[in-house]
Amino acid sequence: MSDRRRGYFDEEKETMSKERREAYQRERLSEILQYGYHHSKAIRSAFEKVGLKPEAIRELKDLEKLPVTKKADLVNAQKEGPPFGGFGVISEEGVRRIYVSPGPVYEPGEWDYEDRRWAQALFSCGIRSGDIVLNTFNYHLTPLALMLDESLRMMKATVVPVGPGNISMQINLMRQLRATAYIGTPSFLMAIIEAAEGMHLDPKRDFHLRATFVGAEMFPESLRQKLESKLDLLVRQGYGTVDVGCLGYECPEKKGMHIPEDVIVEIVDTETGKELEMGATGEIVATNFSKVFPMLRFATGDLSYLISEPCACGRTSMRLGRIMGRTDQVTKVWGIFIHPWQVDEIMVKFPAIANYQVVVTRKDYRDEMAIYVELKEEIADKMVMKRRLEKEVQETLKVTAEVVFTVKGGIPDRAKKIDDRRIWE
Repeated sequence: MSDRRRGYFDEEKETMSKERREAYQRERLSEILQYGYHHSKAIRSAFEKVGLKPEAIRELKDLEKLPVTKKADLVNAQKEGPPFGGFGVISEEGVRRIYVSPGPVYEPGEWDYEDRRWAQALFSCGIRSGDIVLNTFNYHLTPLALMLDESLRMMKATVVPVGPGNISMQINLMRQLRATAYIGTPSFLMAIIEAAEGMHLDPKRDFHLRATFVGAEMFPESLRQKLESKLDLLVRQGYGTVDVGCLGYECPEKKGMHIPEDVIVEIVDTETGKELEMGATGEIVATNFSKVFPMLRFATGDLSYLISEPCACGRTSMRLGRIMGRTDQVTKVWGIFIHPWQVDEIMVKFPAIANYQVVVTRKDYRDEMAIYVELKEEIADKMVMKRRLEKEVQETLKVTAEVVFTVKGGIPDRAKKIDDRRIWE
């Protein structure tokens, strides 16, 4: 275990001085601004709106001069100019894959994946060359599982591309293939452990895990402690989005998430878009250096803060503190973002519905989602409507929800469309 706590995937980058890191990022920023300005309609438009050219952005702080891009901006731009809304910079013929995230948002995937940020994250959590890694993230339509798959290839680790679901199969694969690492959501790992215990297995004895990497959902400290005690190993998390990639990852010190060198992360005031002072809580905004899908000042909607104190692991980057919540009613259920407008689009297909509210709770470290529905008037067969609505939610949002009919007036006026009642430590 001690060997998995030490070392770096890219020591030169991960331990560079503050001055050298800033110079490196200024150079990469200048390059992507020029490239984006000349190849991306959306980026050129962002500059033109504020009357600037790339040369005006000389320092990292100068990014404040550009507007923040929100998820809704991306969705609207793609509706007006499919498929990539002017954000893509290469022709469709040059795209290896087109990913589809809820929204929908279409994202191009490059032929040769070279982004090393997720590889840094996986190494930091303890995964090494020769490991057999169970990848339980979803390979269907969204890019994260494939990004991690490519990153594990860089590390010369063997991947079992199992995806989520079918817990019995996950347990069998873990045992028969003697998998040494798990990557996926923490709640799914807990579900696997509990199912194994229900089969009278001891995860410490019958599994062969040496490292775990979790992400895509909130990770309370109580769940970490429970997982680590049942597996007798480190459980570390990473943070990012499908739009901008990896933005932070934990090291064995577990004192915040190191920000990779190949991305610029700001903590900004949600109203003004201006950068906040060190340690203040604000929205995470990221600028990546992708020449396939460049994002300038992309607003993640997540709240956090920056940590500048040195880390005992030897990495010299600033770190993100824990994720404090969301800036709006958008929430994440089973690792999937749910937006109020997405639910609105589902509800308009059912004219009998007068009002609705999505309620998200958590039981035994698992997310649960219910949709409370008020009808304009009673209908003959509520069960038929319930099944249709639940199917529509599953197909559109990619999450499971229970539809619950409530009496007229059962949903208060001005109630949140999405009420996240989960409590985090």
